[in-house]
Amino acid sequence: MSTPNEYAAFPAGSDELIEKIVAENLGWATSIAKAVARAWNMDWQLDGLDGGAYEALLFCARRYDATRGVPFRGYARRRIHEACTEEARKSKTWQMGTGTNSEVEQEAREISAKLFDLFPELRDGYLPISESEDDADITVRSSIRQMLTGASLIAAFQSSPSENPELAIEYKQLLIHLAQLEPVHQEIIWAIYYKGQSMRALAEEWQIDDLSVIREHKEILANLCSRIEAPKSRAIRRLKIRRGLRTIAQQLRRNKEDGPFSKFLAETAVLIFAPLAALFAWLAKLIV
Repeated sequence: MSTPNEYAAFPAGSDELIEKIVAENLGWATSIAKAVARAWNMDWQLDGLDGGAYEALLFCARRYDATRGVPFRGYARRRIHEACTEEARKSKTWQMGTGTNSEVEQEAREISAKLFDLFPELRDGYLPISESEDDADITVRSSIRQMLTGASLIAAFQSSPSENPELAIEYKQLLIHLAQLEPVHQEIIWAIYYKGQSMRALAEEWQIDDLSVIREHKEILANLCSRIEAPKSRAIRRLKIRRGLRTIAQQLRRNKEDGPFSKFLAETAVLIFAPLAALFAWLAKLIV
């Protein structure tokens, strides 16, 4: 696989660059199609996911500019995944299998597909094990809690809290828990769940080992799950920062950077919850 510097030797959008990118990344794009197909219980060829992956790969190859220094796979991963998901959604196999084709079923399948990206070991039949646990039974329970927390985060950022008062309250509580994390931990959750960035792409952006981000992500989910289950408990430990992320954490502290969820909570709380306050004030006047 070529690096951005090697791709930079070719003009952006040139036939030579497009052919090189497609030739080197077709197998990788196909692996994304296969992963989505497994998550949706489909055939990656018969249901057209391979075509969606190829078209997205070609689209990204035509628009890729190596001079920006972004690795091609980090640039193209999300679009290829979305193209495969769209093909899966349009396929007859999925429409026949879902029966009513309800919105809930559709969202559940999309969340399942994203969980395979967040926890690639699931494709091999393994649970995402947390390194902080030793007992086998506790490890299994912790792994399931991690996946449920991850699925909850995906669902939370897919929904619009302003359209449903109950969602708005839950959304605010989630933001409060996230804002209590270390800034570097907030950055990881923000990049993965809110921006849709892959852990590997984030590690490349920070120029650190991708395993540092992958392992930290699992510990963050375990810690966040404990916060959600017992929000007022004082026994919940503060999550430590691993050695591989200390440089990034120190840089954020030197720049006096608040975590993105801390900023988000402070800047948008009024926008999100002001309509609710106005509604309650209006109801109070009616009652009086």
